[in-house]
Amino acid sequence: MKQTKRTTIYTLLIILLFGLALPTQGQNNPFKINDSLYPLYLRANYNRKNHICLEQADSLRRKAIRLKDHKAEILALLVPLKYQITKQHNFPAVWKASQQVRKKAQEYNYLQYYFYTSTTMANYLLSEDRFDEAKELMQKDIQFATKHKHPYGIQAGYVALGNMLMVRGEYAHAIFYYETALQFSQEHMQKQERSTIYPHICDGNIRLGRFQEVVNAANEGIRYCYSEPTKAGLYGYKAIGHFMTGDYANFKKSYQEYFKRLNTVPIIATEYLILLNSLYAISNQDSVKYQEYKNKLSGLLRKYSSYAYYSYNGQYDKAAKVMNKIVRLTQNGGNTNILTDLAGMRNSFAMQIADIDKQKAANEMAKLQLQLAQLQLASNNLEISNADRLKKLAEMQNGRNLLALQNQKLKSNKLGVSIDSQKKLVELQKRQYNMQKLIMVAMAAIALLLIVGTIIYLKANKKMERRLSKLSKNLTHTLAELNIANKEAQHADQQKTLFIQNMSHEIRTPLNAIVGFSQVLTDPSFNISDEEKSDLTYRITENSEQLSNLINNILDLTSIESGKYQLIIEPADINGVCRDAVEEARSHVAEGVMLTFNTQLAESEKIETDGMRVKQVVTHLLNNAIKNTTAGSIQVNCSKNQKGQTFITVTDTGVGIPQDKQETIFERFGKLDQFKPGSGLGLEICRTIAHKLGGDVYLDPDYTNGARFCFFFGKPEGKAAEV
Repeated sequence: MKQTKRTTIYTLLIILLFGLALPTQGQNNPFKINDSLYPLYLRANYNRKNHICLEQADSLRRKAIRLKDHKAEILALLVPLKYQITKQHNFPAVWKASQQVRKKAQEYNYLQYYFYTSTTMANYLLSEDRFDEAKELMQKDIQFATKHKHPYGIQAGYVALGNMLMVRGEYAHAIFYYETALQFSQEHMQKQERSTIYPHICDGNIRLGRFQEVVNAANEGIRYCYSEPTKAGLYGYKAIGHFMTGDYANFKKSYQEYFKRLNTVPIIATEYLILLNSLYAISNQDSVKYQEYKNKLSGLLRKYSSYAYYSYNGQYDKAAKVMNKIVRLTQNGGNTNILTDLAGMRNSFAMQIADIDKQKAANEMAKLQLQLAQLQLASNNLEISNADRLKKLAEMQNGRNLLALQNQKLKSNKLGVSIDSQKKLVELQKRQYNMQKLIMVAMAAIALLLIVGTIIYLKANKKMERRLSKLSKNLTHTLAELNIANKEAQHADQQKTLFIQNMSHEIRTPLNAIVGFSQVLTDPSFNISDEEKSDLTYRITENSEQLSNLINNILDLTSIESGKYQLIIEPADINGVCRDAVEEARSHVAEGVMLTFNTQLAESEKIETDGMRVKQVVTHLLNNAIKNTTAGSIQVNCSKNQKGQTFITVTDTGVGIPQDKQETIFERFGKLDQFKPGSGLGLEICRTIAHKLGGDVYLDPDYTNGARFCFFFGKPEGKAAEV
């Protein structure tokens, strides 16, 4: 029986290891490691019982280090650990392999593998009958997990302690740790699957004969369960509990729920699965199947099967005898008083039914014996529980008494030391009193001299500090001004150099084109057609306009920076200004592109502003749109915004402007494409003019079919202004 019990517990430990700790099966790289490493891990893990896995795991580890895949590196270290635990009496190698995993798991902050390794080590120690070492290891892990605030580690530690106690046959203590783990999960891991703990609680209660508690635990586990295999197993435990408590109707319901989930491979120990099948055979009156399943059982579970058979078929005398055996199996130590009372009640009951039909009396006697046996079982369980509580209380009280005794000893020692100290202190005070009389006068004189000297020193020191502070402030201020001037000079020099570099390039390009095309036109050695002459003339004109625009931009920028740029504020026909700009730009529009102007302003409406500068801004925005639009349309719209300001938009269906360049294009020399012609000054000048007109120019970030530039302005103060 002991060997069977140990086999059952190890089976549950394996279920816990693979169900609670870490998933090791899956598809599509469930560990989320590098895809090139995942097949290597699968191969090494598959060969974990063969020494060739060590070489495969080392190769995986080195590749993971090169790819800086920390999780894959830890998984590679797990393979040697799995290989070492397949050998008996191999603790040094197992310990070395586990420490390598734990070190890396802690270094890379993958603590779930740290606790997985601890659980594996604890199970190995149990298989070697080293219970105390396994228990100490898990207790340290719980302390470590608590320190690092890792809920999974705390929960896994409590469950592992429960498993150890199940191996030892301390089922009540084991249930206590399982329920502690469950309570911790409910408080700190509400989103995590915790139903895997309930099968362990059901197992412990079956071992103690608490079948109503089995039903309660299964019900609660089903309510929180997300895993179909676990849920199927819980329905199996629930069915066992119902049958053993005589609730045959609910047994069939629970068994049907269990049966519906058979394809999910229910998580339930093999012994309990056999017991469940024997109970199902009993409910179907199939004695052949029942006997077949019963013969596969042993120990306590075989007694449960026999008791269930006799109870279901009304053979209460036999059921009572089996229950007495169950009581002796499940109780820790005998209870003579209960057994004596049980015997007396049996004799009394036999005397009362002496004149009744023997068969009926025997049945009634058996029922009473069964009830008394169940009462005895409950009493034993209660006494065990009470004894555990009394033991814990006694240990706590003993601890308090020891602490109180130690505290009293410390107080006594402290009192003795205090008395000796007081005596020595009195003697010392007597000697010091005489000395104090002699030195008081000397101290007073010295103190007076020190006070006078200190006052003189402080006055001189403050005077010196004021002078030094004033000099320091002046020096700091001067240094700050010098630093600012130096930075401004450096910035101006950089801007000057950058300006010259950009302008020399931008001027050289159209100028070279003009010179080159002019030489072709004037050199009689070039025999060109009239059509080619027309094309060259057009190119010269185009580059001349480009050069003219560049020079105008440079002059405008120079005027702005010198403070001589003037605005002439007078009533302006904004509709006319925009139409002129559109018509002047129409000849430059690519073939197939539609250029239109729309306005919501009254035709007679005039606005106090500088019409020439408004046209300059609109013209530049149109030129930008024409450069970047080869198909679709370009629209110029004029309206009023919510503040009553004039609002002009230039919208195109061109290449658009990337989001990361939507602000840099307004900076000096900012260009969308460095290889396209243009100085990169136009948008900066446009924005400066807009600011002086009481408005702004910006790019609409919500428009994605090209680019939309928005230009608004109000009424500047005064009739003319210098900027």
